[in-house]
Amino acid sequence: MLKFLCFTLLISTASCDVDDFVLPKYSTAMSRAVIDYIVNYFYDKSSTVTMYHISQPENINKNLDMMNEILYHVKTKIVIQVDSLMDVKLSTRKRISNIIFVDSFESFKIIHEKMDYNHFEFQGYYLIVVTSHVYDIYLKMMRIFEALWTNKIINANILFMPQENTNDAILFTYFPYSNYYCENVVPIQLNHFRGDSWMRKINYFPRKLSNFFGCHLRVATFNNPPFMIIKEDENGVITVDGVEGILLRVLSQRFNFNVDLYLPQTLWGSIYKNGTSTGAVKMIVDSEVNFTLGFFASIPIRDAVMQPTSVYYTTNLVWMVPPGKPQIALEKLTNPLHKVVWIMSSATFIIGFVVIVVVKMQPLIIQQFVFGNKTQSPAMNFISVVLGNSLHQVPMRNFSRFLLVSAMIYFFIIRTCYISGLVKFMQMDTRGQHLMNTAEMVRDNFTFYIMGASRDYVLEMPEILEREKTLLVHEFNSKLLDMIVDPYYDGAFLTSIDHLAYRNFKVYPKMFHEFAPTPVFTLNIVIYMNLGSCLRLYFDEMLMMLVSSGLINKWASGFIDSRYLKKPVDDELKILSLDQLEGAFQLLVGGLFIGFVAFCFENLIGRNLFNKFKSVVAKELSNC
Repeated sequence: MLKFLCFTLLISTASCDVDDFVLPKYSTAMSRAVIDYIVNYFYDKSSTVTMYHISQPENINKNLDMMNEILYHVKTKIVIQVDSLMDVKLSTRKRISNIIFVDSFESFKIIHEKMDYNHFEFQGYYLIVVTSHVYDIYLKMMRIFEALWTNKIINANILFMPQENTNDAILFTYFPYSNYYCENVVPIQLNHFRGDSWMRKINYFPRKLSNFFGCHLRVATFNNPPFMIIKEDENGVITVDGVEGILLRVLSQRFNFNVDLYLPQTLWGSIYKNGTSTGAVKMIVDSEVNFTLGFFASIPIRDAVMQPTSVYYTTNLVWMVPPGKPQIALEKLTNPLHKVVWIMSSATFIIGFVVIVVVKMQPLIIQQFVFGNKTQSPAMNFISVVLGNSLHQVPMRNFSRFLLVSAMIYFFIIRTCYISGLVKFMQMDTRGQHLMNTAEMVRDNFTFYIMGASRDYVLEMPEILEREKTLLVHEFNSKLLDMIVDPYYDGAFLTSIDHLAYRNFKVYPKMFHEFAPTPVFTLNIVIYMNLGSCLRLYFDEMLMMLVSSGLINKWASGFIDSRYLKKPVDDELKILSLDQLEGAFQLLVGGLFIGFVAFCFENLIGRNLFNKFKSVVAKELSNC
């Protein structure tokens, strides 16, 4: 029909002189009001406006005439796209600015049934033009607004022409929250078009959720320190604290709403392939609550069934791993010096003995030049210098003294550095390096323990899924975390770095949890709400203000002490215990054992060998 009218207009124009052609005038107040609406609002706010129309058969021509007139007068000002109801779901583009022409509530229902979240931006802008005189218009408007409210479409206005005056057009809207009601639909007159202009200048789509007037919003959350801490006093009054607890209080104060807490037993909940869900997710999907928060990270599987706000906090998922295996007592004695220093010192010691052996093979005059006169045991003198003992007789020659002083200075420095750090290192709980990444845990055949909701973060990591054990809410307890403190435990627990720091703060110094520093997944924390929720834009504005001002990070620092990501070092010197001196005792026992073996060898085996050698020599001499 629209094509036929355009063709008729083209033929009529071509059959008459150009001088006789007269531009059509605005025929009704409705047309003039819609044109003014488009020119003064949509022109600055949107690049494209989508028009729809549906009506009873007897009113089709009337709707088309009005649309043609409007299209003609705004064609040079803005792009107007006229969509068919049959093509609504063929396009992937979401409609933001919409003008809908209907002649009754029944006609509107047909369009409303086509409106879904994938093809319409529910927080876009909607003008419903009622083109026919409708009895009980107030009741019909209420039913239209109620239908829109089911989709949480609040930026919606209805324009109609009163039956008593065709030169007027009245614009109505609704506010879902007010001083007198909550989540209700009451049509309110927004403006009046009379003659060729609106009676007053207004914002066509005022902000409707800046104030909830003390109405109650339903919030799904659960105890999840340090982000959400739920407290109940002796009178049964529940309060919230923690990073997100403070955020919830700030939002309720800023937007003036009261909070009704819903505590899901299965916490975050899960989303299954068959479309079902549990926990807080189910409450959102089923519209049992208005929004949920509780360390919810935005991921595609959740974004498909819920609507996230802007990201207001970012953190990393890491593996809580067993600490490194403790060092043996003798190994602790090597800690004061770096491996390179030990290598250099050992090399110096060996070179010294090699020089002594080589010089001992030289003539006496060279030995006296290097070792000095009357030096009977240069090897023992060298050991005395290394250990810092005094020499009973010092060499007389200058070259010998130079070698002696050089060795004494070098080993004095090394010995002083070693002794100064030895007491501190003997008191420390020194361990080997713990596992640093997922690959090392896979190599050691670790079991990965994951909370049910956290499993969604590792769905694309088969090396983890092959070894993971999913923990349901009732299966998780702190005993598992206590077991991971055992250095010989072959399991790791997936947690956020903030939760780990918070737990360390609570349990230190009784225990301390280590973590693999390589992140498993980066979490972008958001608030989730229903798809198309009218709260998102308002919450986003507030969240961006809080993030840019640094307030959320400030709140987080009050509950999360990042210093507890690294085990605190106790610098206070204490009295050494027998356990800490175990390495020294082992070294002593080892030295005594070696000395005893050498003594036995010298007195038993060595003497027999000497006597045998002496007899062999005597026999050979007698034969001669």
